[in-house]
Amino acid sequence: MGAKTLASFTERYHELTKYNPHTIDKLGPVHWDHQPPAFKAISSKVKIDLLSRLQSVMDHLEEGPQISSSPEAGLENIARLLFFTLGLTARLGDQGGGDYYLRAAPSAGGLYPTEIYVAARNQSGLPDGLYHYHSLKSALIPVWQGSFWADLKHYFLGHPAIEASSLIFLFTGTYARSAWRYKERAYRRILLDTGHALGNLLEVCRYAGLDHSLMGGFLDEGLEELLFLTAKEEFPLLGIAVGPAGMLPAQPGQHPGEPPAEAIKHLSSGDAMQVQQNACERIRSEKTLRAPVSAPCGGPAFAAPKDFNVLKTILSRRSCRKFSGAPVSLEKARETLAYAFRASGEAWCLAPGRLEFHLVALNVDGLEPGVYRLDAATLELAKKRPGDFKSETYFMCLGQDLASECAFALVHTADLASLVEAYGDRGYRYACMDAGQIGERINLWAVHQGLGSSGIGGYYDDQANELVDVPLSHGILYITLVGVPDE
Repeated sequence: MGAKTLASFTERYHELTKYNPHTIDKLGPVHWDHQPPAFKAISSKVKIDLLSRLQSVMDHLEEGPQISSSPEAGLENIARLLFFTLGLTARLGDQGGGDYYLRAAPSAGGLYPTEIYVAARNQSGLPDGLYHYHSLKSALIPVWQGSFWADLKHYFLGHPAIEASSLIFLFTGTYARSAWRYKERAYRRILLDTGHALGNLLEVCRYAGLDHSLMGGFLDEGLEELLFLTAKEEFPLLGIAVGPAGMLPAQPGQHPGEPPAEAIKHLSSGDAMQVQQNACERIRSEKTLRAPVSAPCGGPAFAAPKDFNVLKTILSRRSCRKFSGAPVSLEKARETLAYAFRASGEAWCLAPGRLEFHLVALNVDGLEPGVYRLDAATLELAKKRPGDFKSETYFMCLGQDLASECAFALVHTADLASLVEAYGDRGYRYACMDAGQIGERINLWAVHQGLGSSGIGGYYDDQANELVDVPLSHGILYITLVGVPDE
């Protein structure tokens, strides 16, 4: 970035975690024998079984949502919402003779650093309390019993959805599970992975006719204490209130963090860089809160066809490992984007209007190869660079054949200085999770159309900027590839 002064830690963190073709081999090897456990250890002997609650939905998957808005369906609903968000969907054997598990949402390297907790009250079949979702056991593990709504209302800064809801999902991230492989860049991957899981949860809520409200602004330390989290090991990322249609109030937008000059005072130079980034994003109780930031969320309305069953689609979704290189029609490409960016009911994005998108068309019937700027609000494509960029896309994505054999690549970017100006360093958290959500929506619709998709979180950052012709002040947050799978 030349001699430019980096005004926020977000800009510094993003700059220093870029991949560069001249230095990527200096990151060091991955020590496969030191991989952290894939699942959180259970200290409680008490567990509430969820597996038995899933049988009926599997037996009747073709018949409809199978998720009710009735309070009487409490534990049944919770089991199904959790399973289709981040439940185990496949078990594979690894080369060492152990088991390797796939889940409902994609994850970089299959590491799954996202954890889910549930706050529940007045739910049939479940005592009021806070619970950890243990996907391997398909069970809820009690953290606290009793009502904690007063605490949650305080920690979530008086968000109106707390009072109106009786079910809240709390997403957290774990550094070690991802940093073991991706080192300082791991925080970026964790945010994207959490966005994938969030995308699933919101799609299932819509399918079932449930309201949701995203709560990204909260007192981080309060939730850490409530959930017994060790701040530099596991950290809260997001709350999602869920309720019957018409029960939750409209969202007021998301709270920003402190101005960068204040946030950077809380850094400890001895911490890993990703821990420092998270420290800059924290909202602290002793500080005067900045007003929530809100804006319209989503593009044109899009009506999914009656034969679209999101539960079946989630179960059959897998990241495509090889594309055939065959073309995809412009109609299918537009339909995929329409689903990914559609406005539907409650706001689904955390930093609306802060992401920008470019489409690299490699083999789209009806669209000249080249780089296009995508207006997410209208889905209009504006040509920026004509030409065949297969070799550039291949190189940008670390030499993965997927990148040259796909039909198109969607590049998610953000003007980091503008993002931080609106949200403080916390905006990086919001924007990356939004990118993950959009990527997961693309995954689901691609599967529905018989296409394949794959999210790319590892790429040469500056080369991506050059390809889509945006300044280096714009961070490349994510790349989503779509094409015809090679079966």
